[in-house]
Amino acid sequence: MRKSRCVRGGLGISISVALSFAMIFSTSVKAEGEEDRPSASLYADVLSQYLWRGYALSKDSAVLQPSMTASYKGFSANIWGNFDTNAKFQSNPSVGAKWDETDFTLAYSREIYGGLSGTVGGIYYAYALDSVYGTSVPDSFEVYAGLSYAFPWLTLGVTGYREVSHYPGWFIQFDLSRSFKLPWYDMSTDLGMSFFYQNSKDNTAYPDPNNPDEAFSGFLAGQIFAALNIPVWKCITVSPRIGFAFPLSHNANQEITLLSWDSQANHVFGGLRISAAF
Repeated sequence: MRKSRCVRGGLGISISVALSFAMIFSTSVKAEGEEDRPSASLYADVLSQYLWRGYALSKDSAVLQPSMTASYKGFSANIWGNFDTNAKFQSNPSVGAKWDETDFTLAYSREIYGGLSGTVGGIYYAYALDSVYGTSVPDSFEVYAGLSYAFPWLTLGVTGYREVSHYPGWFIQFDLSRSFKLPWYDMSTDLGMSFFYQNSKDNTAYPDPNNPDEAFSGFLAGQIFAALNIPVWKCITVSPRIGFAFPLSHNANQEITLLSWDSQANHVFGGLRISAAF
């Protein structure tokens, strides 16, 4: 995992998720053909745990994850951060409240044909984890490209991420999502499912649990989530959400357990998002 592997000589990514939203991660961009003007969006998540591609990057503490995105003609710039209210790694003593990660993303997205859209971008991860791990944690840079297709009943997507500055390897993310309008007060529901495939080239960052001399490679984790979007005032929306992350194999269970801050493989998490769009 990104941060846990740093203790063993590794690195990682997360726009969150912004989720990665998170996945991820969260970059909102205008599709070609929409009104030609700049736009901006803000949100803040208060979550029970920081989950990144199945790995837990917090333990027994709530996290605050603010995000800001500016978009124009398909281009977008995003800044996202993670504030841990009581940072601690596995059995290490708590270091207290700490801002431990800031991510910067530049991306370009456009509709290719019909419901098919494409996105390319790069993510720079700035870490402040030395006091958590007790060792220096280098920043990271990742590039990615993805395609999605909007069917009438759901949207399918696939995105490939490649680490280019430290701890070489690939992550492939598969997404299914659907939004429903509700008949009350302009509310809506978002439902989603993601699956992650990992192909690491660095056994010090992601050691294979059955052979530490080899790096982990295989389907890693799945994640499902649901959110209820409640407009409260003009462009302000409040969204309670809940999710469940789980390993996709026995080896993945061991890998996630090894590298998660809480030494667990399955995670139920939830919280609240407050967002605004301009």
